[in-house]
Amino acid sequence: LGLLALSQKVPDAWVDWRHGGRRQRDRMHITVLLNMTEARHLERLKRLAQSTAPLQIEVRELFCQRVDRIKDAEVYCIGVGFASESLRALKDAWTSEEQAERRQTHVPYDSEGHVSLVYVRGECRQQAESFVEQHRSGMQGGSLTLDHITYQDEFGKDHRIALTGRGDGPPPRKVARRGSTKAGPPKEIDGSVLEGGGQILRMSSSYSVLFGQPIHIAKIRAGRSKPGLAAQHLESLRLARDVSAGSMTNDWIGSCDVTLTPGCLSPGTFWADPGTAGAITLMVQASLVPLLFAGGDCKCELKGGTDVSWSPPLDFLRHVLRPTLARMGASFDVDCPLRGFFPAGGGHVQVQTRALEGPLSAVDLGDRGAPKLAKGRMYSTKPLGNDEQAAVQVVRGALADLAPEVIVEFSVVPGANNVGKYWLDVVVETSTGALFHGGAEAKDLPGFGKGWGKNKGSGTLPERFQAAAAEAAEPLRKQLATGAAVDCHLADQLILPASLAAGTSRLLVAELSMHARTAIHIAELMVPGVKFREEKRGDLSLLEIDGVAYFLPEGDDAGSVGAAGVPAALAMPALDGYDEDIVSLPAGALTKAAPELREEFENDMAALAEGIGAKIVVNVPGNHLVISGKPRERKEVKAQLKDVLDFYFGSGASRS
Repeated sequence: LGLLALSQKVPDAWVDWRHGGRRQRDRMHITVLLNMTEARHLERLKRLAQSTAPLQIEVRELFCQRVDRIKDAEVYCIGVGFASESLRALKDAWTSEEQAERRQTHVPYDSEGHVSLVYVRGECRQQAESFVEQHRSGMQGGSLTLDHITYQDEFGKDHRIALTGRGDGPPPRKVARRGSTKAGPPKEIDGSVLEGGGQILRMSSSYSVLFGQPIHIAKIRAGRSKPGLAAQHLESLRLARDVSAGSMTNDWIGSCDVTLTPGCLSPGTFWADPGTAGAITLMVQASLVPLLFAGGDCKCELKGGTDVSWSPPLDFLRHVLRPTLARMGASFDVDCPLRGFFPAGGGHVQVQTRALEGPLSAVDLGDRGAPKLAKGRMYSTKPLGNDEQAAVQVVRGALADLAPEVIVEFSVVPGANNVGKYWLDVVVETSTGALFHGGAEAKDLPGFGKGWGKNKGSGTLPERFQAAAAEAAEPLRKQLATGAAVDCHLADQLILPASLAAGTSRLLVAELSMHARTAIHIAELMVPGVKFREEKRGDLSLLEIDGVAYFLPEGDDAGSVGAAGVPAALAMPALDGYDEDIVSLPAGALTKAAPELREEFENDMAALAEGIGAKIVVNVPGNHLVISGKPRERKEVKAQLKDVLDFYFGSGASRS
């Protein structure tokens, strides 16, 4: 494949000789399995090799990525990533005989594998990325056949193991793959319209992988001082690509147009690291909804900035977006082993999603209610010592007018690169469950940081936290004074899930931001059947969104495409070619029902489905039913449902 010759083209001045240097020929290998310390491990490998035919591998990409395991320096690796279903099948077959909790011990990478060529110093990153782009096309399409694998024992001795099977070896891993890629040219997206930035990239890439629609985004960030993809945008796009096992072209920093061709959604573990303080919360925004529809539980390991300017902080994701999406039936967890700040980043967030069993539910945020609780969360990367209680007291006093009940908590959380930072996040909850966020940017603790500026505080620690509380509370007061029921930064993040939900979502907003209008523009461009209505309510606006009840159930036909240009498995009633109907139930009908009542109802639904020959899925979190079957069977189910639903939930309970 010419890997050695390519590595020798990298100038010596770029090479980080202390952290890996330039790989020699005998070190250019793909590491497949690690820590094979028992005799049975080698015996298993030999047994599988006897039934495995020679492996076909193809070049997937030439890349330049930061090396996370090196902590004492900023180092990048130029390498080649490979694709090989047969190699993955061999690895999966070997690990399938290990206990689940031990499999990660043996698997270094979730991908098919890569070869590291050169380790490059951080200050040469831009030159390295240009080098990769210059040589990328020359590597694409390369392939070769491997007739053996090598096992290295505890003494460093290599043992060659021939692959002698005839193609009847371990089958490729079976995962729930959903959707398919549409034929034809990609849909054109203008990256310069309206907000003209990352919102267009995140929204269009999410819809692309959900609907299997290739896209070409041109004029990326054309109106910005630095046009083209920044590292954060690039990683968001790559994350969407990986979730769908797709491909991209022109994906490098500074690129002003990119083409994304999605594959099939499938569950797994995914990674993203821009190597900067790029906002992790925005990477989550680009990938979260596709992960929910991937057909199984997923995990994302994300690196970057957790609390940085011009982006939602981590607490917004945890305490505003997450509980709001839970009302729509989405379930995911967010853990943060390490906080990251500008300029170095280095934060670490783990997101784990659980598979949806049906479409998302519509959300009603049309009534704000009255503020009932304000919760302030004070953070520092270092203990405050004797100043802690005094700081908590002054913050509680500064937030006292936001709600009848005020709770203030203080936490010491680890920060990347041993930084000394303090900051504050405040969330106000109303009687209807509406959530509003305000925050103060992270600032340097006394004795940390360099120079002066907006990241430097002054005064004692209690005085600094008092100033932070004022900074966080002022925009909250202004938001609450409007009477809106949706946080100004939440509205644009609800457009995507609401457009896919079953039913009509209602968002009462002070005004639609440019980010929100951009999200609506992309949704109307890419989601057939979605409808938006904006109605003025005095100084406020009520936005109503008729979602399309998107859902791709498991099965061989999940990826077929109907005449309307959307997946045929999309759960939309009364359209030719669709084999599912959604029956929405009153709010809380299932989620608030007693367990005994819910069990009886599910048994009755199963009996009704069996008697007619249809399928009824009871979606408890979403408070709706999914009816599958032929048109006549679905019609008969709905005819008999009325009396059953009226019995359980009262007159007029059913609405398709």
